[in-house]
Amino acid sequence: MKNCIIGLLLAVLFTACKSAKSEPDIVAAKDTTVVAAQPPAGFKSEIANVNGVAIHYVTGGQGDPLLLIHGFGQNWYMWNRILPELSKHFTIIAPDLRGLGESGKPDSGYDKKTMATDLHELVKKLGYASVNVAGHDIGLMVAYAYAAQFGNEVKKIAFLDALLPGVEPVWSDLKHKLWWFGFFAWPGSGMVVAGKEKEFLTNFWPVVGHINDAFTKEETEEFIRAYSVKGSTTAAFHWFGAFEQDAKDNLEFMKNKLKMPVLTIGGEYQSAPFLGDHFKKVAMNVKEIKIAGAGHWLVQEKTQPVLDGMMEFFMTAKP
Repeated sequence: MKNCIIGLLLAVLFTACKSAKSEPDIVAAKDTTVVAAQPPAGFKSEIANVNGVAIHYVTGGQGDPLLLIHGFGQNWYMWNRILPELSKHFTIIAPDLRGLGESGKPDSGYDKKTMATDLHELVKKLGYASVNVAGHDIGLMVAYAYAAQFGNEVKKIAFLDALLPGVEPVWSDLKHKLWWFGFFAWPGSGMVVAGKEKEFLTNFWPVVGHINDAFTKEETEEFIRAYSVKGSTTAAFHWFGAFEQDAKDNLEFMKNKLKMPVLTIGGEYQSAPFLGDHFKKVAMNVKEIKIAGAGHWLVQEKTQPVLDGMMEFFMTAKP
């Protein structure tokens, strides 16, 4: 296994360096000239200083607050195509996580417990005592840490296509099979990818996706732009570097199962086979949706079924 990982890293290094014009292009992210994507009409883009870090977020809509937490390879804009419909019924809060884009990039605090506290402080600063939550990928892990710490303040929560560090047997089985977990957690990964964000992301997205060209041109440009902001790739890889601590935290969290209604949404070709049972280990009231024909990028690959599932779940009154 160790030799395989070393071989993989060498291959990635070679690929990244092969097309580089000079060494500085590799070790420092390029300044991006692409203008940041704008949210839909009726939304605004803001930055709040919470928990010792600046958090960029987009907000708009009406009704109860719904916190939407993105994952790796994307930013707040992953939700953009479903924001208009959701905002008819909910006040949307869609942040960029610590470490990405216009949010701050401190040296530490990338464990999901701390990242969840960032968002909890944001929600409080915006004046909300309780919130609905949905998280995808890394955002799923942050969402779980949010609910585990602040369960009395979470009405309902949806977990989209990922897994929880430390929750067995899935964790031990998959953490060794998903090669990118090891590469992203490697301290040198940020240097390898910096300046090559477009090449990296456009080659990584299909690894876990199923439907070709699921992203629009605007989505592709915005995701690349966000990860091209200086320091973003290194900081985002810290999300993976914190998995060992996350696993320890989750083992403590799961001693008290989540009591609020939980929805899991998994792609047929990614987490659908295990996600529902996975969350039954940490939550008491779990509803499961399996999205046929989908890979990991659920909102982009199967927009309408995901929106329908979220709307039905969050709009239905609690029993």
